Amino acid sequence: MPPQPFIFSGWETQQQQPDQSTAFNFSAIVPSIEDVDHDTGRDPHSRNAGRRTSSESDFESPDEWIHTPSHSSVAPFEPANSLGISERLRELSLSPGQSTSTNAGNTTSLRADTSERHTSLSDPLPSPSQLDLDGDRMNTGSENGSNTSSLDDVPQGPLPQAPVYDSDLQAVLRDVKEHLASICSDMERCSLIADQESDLSKQFEQVRMASQLDCPETRTVGFIGDSGVGKSRLINSLLDINGLARSSAEGSACTSVVTEFRDIDAHHPNWTIEVIYMDSEEVKELLQELLQSFRMYYTDVFREVTKIEEQERIREQSTRAWATFHSMFRNQPDLTHEFLADQTEGAYSRILGRLQQWAQHSCRQRPGGPVLHHSVVLGSFERCQSYLDTLTTDLHGEGQTAIWPFIKLIRVYLSSPILRTGLVLADLPGFRDLNFARVRATDRYLKHSCSEIFVVTTISRCITDQSINEIKSRCNKGQPMRIVCTRSEDVIADEMARKYRDLAPQIGRLERQVRHAGSRLAEALGRSRDGSSDDLRELLNNNHRARFELDRFLIWNRNQRIEAPLRERDEGVRVFCVSNNLYSEHREGSFPYGEDYLNLSGIRQLRHYCQLVPAEAQFRFIATFLEHRAPAVFRSVKQWTLTGCDNVTAERAKSLRQVLLDVEKVFRETLILQDAGFRTLPRRLEDRFNEEILNVAYERVFEWSESALQTSRVWQGWYHNTYGAFCRKYGTYQTGSVGSHCWNTELLEGTRTAWEGPWLSLERWILSQTNQLNGAVRAAFQKNIECLNDNLRLAPIALENLIDNMSDREACIIDSVEQLLNRLIEELSLIKEDALYGHASSYMAGLMRPVYNKCNSDSGGGVDARRKGYMRDHLTNHTVFLKLIKAINTDCRSLFEKTQSELRQVINQEMANLCSDLHVTVAEGSEMTEATRFSGVASRLRDKVEAAETKIERAHEIVGRLRSSFS
Repeated sequence: MPPQPFIFSGWETQQQQPDQSTAFNFSAIVPSIEDVDHDTGRDPHSRNAGRRTSSESDFESPDEWIHTPSHSSVAPFEPANSLGISERLRELSLSPGQSTSTNAGNTTSLRADTSERHTSLSDPLPSPSQLDLDGDRMNTGSENGSNTSSLDDVPQGPLPQAPVYDSDLQAVLRDVKEHLASICSDMERCSLIADQESDLSKQFEQVRMASQLDCPETRTVGFIGDSGVGKSRLINSLLDINGLARSSAEGSACTSVVTEFRDIDAHHPNWTIEVIYMDSEEVKELLQELLQSFRMYYTDVFREVTKIEEQERIREQSTRAWATFHSMFRNQPDLTHEFLADQTEGAYSRILGRLQQWAQHSCRQRPGGPVLHHSVVLGSFERCQSYLDTLTTDLHGEGQTAIWPFIKLIRVYLSSPILRTGLVLADLPGFRDLNFARVRATDRYLKHSCSEIFVVTTISRCITDQSINEIKSRCNKGQPMRIVCTRSEDVIADEMARKYRDLAPQIGRLERQVRHAGSRLAEALGRSRDGSSDDLRELLNNNHRARFELDRFLIWNRNQRIEAPLRERDEGVRVFCVSNNLYSEHREGSFPYGEDYLNLSGIRQLRHYCQLVPAEAQFRFIATFLEHRAPAVFRSVKQWTLTGCDNVTAERAKSLRQVLLDVEKVFRETLILQDAGFRTLPRRLEDRFNEEILNVAYERVFEWSESALQTSRVWQGWYHNTYGAFCRKYGTYQTGSVGSHCWNTELLEGTRTAWEGPWLSLERWILSQTNQLNGAVRAAFQKNIECLNDNLRLAPIALENLIDNMSDREACIIDSVEQLLNRLIEELSLIKEDALYGHASSYMAGLMRPVYNKCNSDSGGGVDARRKGYMRDHLTNHTVFLKLIKAINTDCRSLFEKTQSELRQVINQEMANLCSDLHVTVAEGSEMTEATRFSGVASRLRDKVEAAETKIERAHEIVGRLRSSFS
C-alpha cells in the first residue's frame, strides 16, 4: 500500500508517514497531489497503431523529457496483425503490446472519472477512505457512476521540488491538525460545551476553526489559444479526466466562455457547477456587438473594404453573429436575415429593442432563472458532463434555446490531484474566435485573474503562430507567459531526416533496428508454433524497445529544435511540448514502456510546473499556521486549563483583574477604538486617494480632453480606408502606411503624464501605513508584556503562559495586516493599468466603444467626413474623461470598502482571541473556575497541549530548514 498523505482538515487519522510523493491538501485529509502515474484495466486492443509521438522538452538535459501528444507515422514496419503475430501471441498468453511508431492509427481517449461523491445537497461528506483522491491516473468508474478502483493502490509519482511538498512538513502539518482535532473531540465530550457563554465553548470554537482551516491562497493559470489546438484536451489530461472540458471539435460553444476548474471545499462538493450570467448591461453590449457584426456585411461598410483578408474577416464575423443569434433566439419566427439587416431609418434601435425583449424572455427560461449566480451539485461525472453540455452547446429540443451566449463565467468544482494545492485551471477562449464584447471580458480575466498565462498552440505551427505575440501583448507587465506546444507526437521519421540532415544517420540506424526486431519476431512466430514463450517474450520486448528508442529520439530532438527558437525569440520564455495522445494511450500502464512514454508525453512535467505556481503562497500560509496560529491556539487551551492553578487570594485576584483590564484597554485603544489606526485607516485612505488621484484629475480634466482631441487630429489626415479600418478594429490596428497604433492608449498620453506619479505616491503611502500599523501593534504588545511581567507574582503560572502567547498573537495580527494591504496594492495596481492604458478591457476602451460603433454603423457617400466628425464630437465633449474619473472612483471606493470589511473582520477576530485569553486567566469573584469544576477534562487537555509542544518545536525546525534551503 502506498504511503498516505494527510490533509489539512483532519477527517480521520492517517497512520503511514508521507514521503516526497505525497502532498498536503488544506481542505481534507491530504491525499497526494501528484497521484498515480498508471492505471489498470486498459483494453490492450485500443492502441495507436503506429503514429509517432513528439514532445517538447522544457529541460536542458536530454535525459529529462517533456510531455507530448501522439499520432504520427515513423517506420514503414507493418503492424503485428498483418504478420499473424497477434493470434500467436494470444495463444502464448502474451500481449502484442503497442507502439506509437508504426502506421497511423486511432488514438485512445482518456477515460472519464465517473466516481460519485455527492448525489444531493443533503449527502454527508465522505471519509477519506471513500475519496478517490490519490490518483495521477485517469479516473475510471463503473457504468452507474460509482468509483470502482482505488487510486491508493497505484504507485504515486514524485512531486515538484518545493517547500510546501516537503514530506517532513506534510507530516508535521498532519500531526498538528490531528492533535487539534483530538482536542476538539475531548472538548465535545464535556457537557459545558452546550453552554455557548462558557469559556470552554469559546475555546472549542477557536480550536475547531483551526483544525478545519482551509488555506485561502489560490493561483489561477489560464490556458488560451485558437480553436482546434488541443487546449481542452490538455486541461483534461492535466485533470486526469477525459471529456470534461469539451473541445470545439465536439461541437461545443464553450470556447466563448471562460471555464474554471477548482478544487472542492466545504461549500462546493465534488461535481458542483457555478454559473455566473451576464447582467442586463452586459447582455445589451453583447447584442449590440453581435448586431453590428452581422449588419456590417450587408452595408456599404463591407464594400469600402479593399483587403481580401479583412473582407473575409467581416464575412466570418457576420456568419458567427448570425449563428449566435440563431442559438439564442431560434424559436423566434421573426428572426431572419432580412429582419436583422433592415437599413431603414430607426431600424437599428427597433431591432436592438426587440432582441433585448427576446433576451429577457430567454433569461427567465434558463437554469436558475433570472438570478445572475446559479449553483448546482450534480453528484457524478456523467451528470456534470451532461449539465456542462447543456450550458455550453446548442440545444435542439423543442422550445429550447442556447444558454452559453448569456454566460460570463463557469466554475466546475471537482476532486483532482492537480487542484489540491490551490491551483485553478482556466480554459480561456482564443481572441480570434470572439466578438469585441467577449474580447473585453476575456482580456479582463486574463489581466485581473491569471497568475500565469499558457499560450496553447500546435507544435507544427508554433513558430509562425501570430496568436502568441497577440496574447503576449495583452499580458500585464511582469505577468509570466508560457508556451505549450501540443501534438508533439506528430513527427514522421522521413520528414525529420530530410529537414535535419545531421540527424539522418541516427534516424536511419534506429529505423533499421525497428525493422530488424520486427522481422526477427515474425520469423520466430512463423517457424514453429511450439516455440519457447521466453524466447518470444524476449523478441517482443526487443521489438518494443526498438520502437520506443526511435520514438524517443524523434520526439526529443524535434522538441529541442522547436524550443530553442521560441526561447530566443520570446526572451527565454518557458516552453512545454506535450502529447495528449501519448498520455491517454499509456496512462493506464498496461503496455510496454508505458512509463517511458508517459514521461515523453510531457503532461507530467507540465502538471508539476503548474503545481509550483501556488506553492510559494501555500507554504507561506502553512508556515504562519505552524509557527504562530497553531501555537497560539494550543496556548489558549492551556490558558483555560491553568485557571485556578495559582491559588490566587481574593485580594490578589482583584489586583490581577485590574491588570488584565489595563492590558485589554491597551489592545482596544490600538486595535478597535474610533481613533485607533486600524479604525481610521479607511478614512485616511480615502482622503489620500482624493488628494493624490481625484483632485489631480478634476483639475486636469479639461487639459486631458484637449490633449486627446489634439491627438485625434493626427488621425483626421489619414486615408479614409485606413481610418475606417481602425474604427472597425476599435482603435487598435496596424497598416503599412501608418504603422501600429492603439488609439485608446494614445488618447491617454496626457492623463498618464499627470497621473503616474500620484498613483505611485498612493501605493507608497499604503506601504508606509503597513509599517505604521505594524509598529503600533508591536508597541501595544510590548507595553502589555512589560505590564504582565511587572505583575507576574500575582499568578505566575497563568501569566507566564499568557506572556508566552503574546508573541504568536502579535505575529498573527501583523501577518494578516500585511497580506490584506499587499492585496490592496495589487488590486489598485490593476485599476491603475486599466486607467492609464487603452487595452480592450480598459476604461477608455469602454468609453470609446460607442463612437466606434457609431462610425462602423455609418456608410455611403461622405462617410469619411461623418466618421471623423463623430470622433471629434465625442472627444470635444469633456464627459469622456469625467466618466473615466467617475468609473475609477467607483471601483476604488468599492475596493476600499472591501478592504475595510476584511480588516475589521480580522481585527475583531484577533481581539476576541486576546480577550478570551485574558478572561480565562482569573475567575470572576468567588466563582469556581471551569477548569476546577471539570478537572478531568482540564487534565486531559493539559496533557495534550504539552504533547503538542514537541510537535510545534519540530514544525519550527522544519519551516526554518525549508526557508534556508529554498531561499
